[in-house]
Amino acid sequence: MTVPDPFYRSHPSEEISMEPSVLQMLDVHKHFGRTHALKGVDFELRAGEAHALLGENGSGKSTLMKVAYGEVTPSSGQVMLRGETVSFANPLQASRAGITMVAQEVPVVESLTVAENIALGRLPGRAVRVDWRDARRAASEALDELGSGIRADQLVGSLGPGDRQVVAIARAVAAKSSVVIFDEPTSSLTAELTESLFEIIRRMKQRGLAIAFISQRLQDIEPVADRVTVLRDGALVDTLDIADADESTITRLMVGRSLTDYFHREISTGDSSAAEPVLSVRDLRVPDRVDGVSLDVRPGEVVGLAGLVGCGRVEVVRSIFGADAATGDVTVAGRPYQRRTPRGSIKRRLALVTGDRKGEGLLPAASVMHNLTMIPNSRLSLMPIRAGGQRRDAVAAMRELHVRPDDPSLPAGSLSGGNQQKVVIGRWLAGSPQVLLMDEPTRGVDVGAKSEIYRLIRELASQGVAVVISSSENVELLGVCDRVLMMLRGRVVADQPAHQLDELTIAEHVAGVHHV
Repeated sequence: MTVPDPFYRSHPSEEISMEPSVLQMLDVHKHFGRTHALKGVDFELRAGEAHALLGENGSGKSTLMKVAYGEVTPSSGQVMLRGETVSFANPLQASRAGITMVAQEVPVVESLTVAENIALGRLPGRAVRVDWRDARRAASEALDELGSGIRADQLVGSLGPGDRQVVAIARAVAAKSSVVIFDEPTSSLTAELTESLFEIIRRMKQRGLAIAFISQRLQDIEPVADRVTVLRDGALVDTLDIADADESTITRLMVGRSLTDYFHREISTGDSSAAEPVLSVRDLRVPDRVDGVSLDVRPGEVVGLAGLVGCGRVEVVRSIFGADAATGDVTVAGRPYQRRTPRGSIKRRLALVTGDRKGEGLLPAASVMHNLTMIPNSRLSLMPIRAGGQRRDAVAAMRELHVRPDDPSLPAGSLSGGNQQKVVIGRWLAGSPQVLLMDEPTRGVDVGAKSEIYRLIRELASQGVAVVISSSENVELLGVCDRVLMMLRGRVVADQPAHQLDELTIAEHVAGVHHV
């Protein structure tokens, strides 16, 4: 029996033999208190294949891989490595057995060199003496195998996100791992870095490694995956060969239904062309970032900001809110807004959903209830906070936003990425904003949660809220926005209705190659 390898798709006559199982997980269950996170899941990894693991946020895919890596202890079930039953008490034991995880947020020590980071946990030498020459040699060999130009003596703190990820992968190669688990590896990478990662994964497959690939992005699956397994609500839905895993099939398996209107265009936002702008910006400037941006947004209008990384679109939404310093005139509901600050913006019913969910958007150690009710409570002066009413408001918001699990006392940081994002958005909705500014509103969010967020955006617009969205996903901007402003080097170079645009036109404008 043979399976196609995506790396050889341009040569259909070439085939590879089905390799034996390296990792098997049988009937795995995991309970976290009352939450049944894994419900009898089976999963298999073969040598020389990349097996994609998909599912909505909270479906159990990361928990399953953490069981394989020894980070989570299963409530029941069996894990087999190369035909033998194993039970890892911690990730160090799993790593020594040949299983490595490359996390979404790459764990590196910035003050150490590349070689020192690669050798962490298994420094060569005897007794208390470390053989640094051997460590540098092993690091260089691993980097060379990956086709990387990174030097072993470079400080990791000087590397960008893509190169840091290469260091983490080189750690797995140097450790002679047979199983490598990638957890959302492309969520913070540019398109160029993503393609570089795919090339590395192809090389690892050729060396016979077994690759597990967790992703929220369906476009990441086809270039590298041989098989796809879909989880929903902690249970196995199906395992498919990549040839059978088209986008509509995967979407249906992930969410349990067809997304007939993914962007919820059926929710009308009405005709806002005759209305006075609720937000007006004139000659907005941020040194070296934004160079004289002007825009108007009317009630019920959804306006998108498109552009490459560093074009200034992020700084536009942040400086309007007062999170970043800028010059220029901003008017909200007909009233000039000077000396902009986050506190002042909240008073004027401006909201900012930041692109840095963990660093700025959420208090991960605080409860979901506390996170959801922060904005209304910030408006109180000497009035006491009524815990009963606070909990009631939080439960109602969680029900409206479909936050899972539905326990408002849980720490917000314990939720999946998509549910955390719903909490961040829900907090601002509690303040009844008249202008909603959003930076990468669906970053790290699965397809089902994305559709729910688009529904919220369209419903807010239908209620008269003015929405501004900065996004790196042109499909998202075309689908949910009424109008798109395209930015290049800090300036708006085009402003067109979304229905008159396509992905290619946006890409040409933001790259500076559009021909009229």
